[in-house]
Amino acid sequence: MGHAVVLNTSTKANTTGGTFADSLAANSGDSLAVANYGGDSSVSRARVLEAWAIDSDSVAELQWIYTRPQSTHDQSHGLRFSVAAIVPGGAAIPAAHMLLGGLITIDLYKSDVAIQQVTTTAADDFVLSWTTEYDDLPGVQGVFASWEQVQNLQKSIVGINSLAVASGTPGLYGASRAFNTDDDRLHADTWYAILGATVRTQVTTISLIGPDWGGQRIGLPAGVPQLDSSSFFVDQTLKWGKPLIPCFNSNNRASVFVNVADGEASTTPNIDFLLYELTSRPGNY
Repeated sequence: MGHAVVLNTSTKANTTGGTFADSLAANSGDSLAVANYGGDSSVSRARVLEAWAIDSDSVAELQWIYTRPQSTHDQSHGLRFSVAAIVPGGAAIPAAHMLLGGLITIDLYKSDVAIQQVTTTAADDFVLSWTTEYDDLPGVQGVFASWEQVQNLQKSIVGINSLAVASGTPGLYGASRAFNTDDDRLHADTWYAILGATVRTQVTTISLIGPDWGGQRIGLPAGVPQLDSSSFFVDQTLKWGKPLIPCFNSNNRASVFVNVADGEASTTPNIDFLLYELTSRPGNY
């Protein structure tokens, strides 16, 4: 089975303002559509695990709608989420807010397409990111490990710096930066598990794309909760009881690309990724 976890981000810069007056659009390379996953089409085989969002300047409300009532109930408003203003960040440096608490998920159905609209103040910038888990995504077999696997395979711990920055257009991904551009200290032909990341300046979303995740985008919020995402992927696997810690081979480090998306333009988070060096490749999900 092609287990995959996929990050998508949608945005609207310089909103019109008003009651659900602005529709979000997927960032380049991302999609509002649910992938055509494998399995029985009458039973959900995909789900949104986590979602986070930010309005750059004001309070906001998001409505998130799918066509299937099993996903979001109705076509009127579907799911509604309130987003507080620039907390826990500060003026012009907003961090993201988690939208799905605890064990809440959104069931998804193949080829459905999300409608995402926001109520904002005019000229705000709105960013939404979410991670979708697919039990069987054809052509993809991401390398994800459980916390127990990572602990058993741990050889050392290391922090790797990345100077990826957000786009000059709020909400969009900034330029892709290879994982080894700023800090090339990984041992050759060695497997590493990404535990999480810390930042100097909080941002909405950090993403990574690499061959060991089937070319799919993965990622995390960088500013929530408690301004600490150093164990985000560890927390995910413990929370959901399944392997969700992304792993990659160091020989692919120049093909692993880091991107940043934020509610403000050109944010420079100065990312330090926390990794465990592993003694061997972890087993598949």
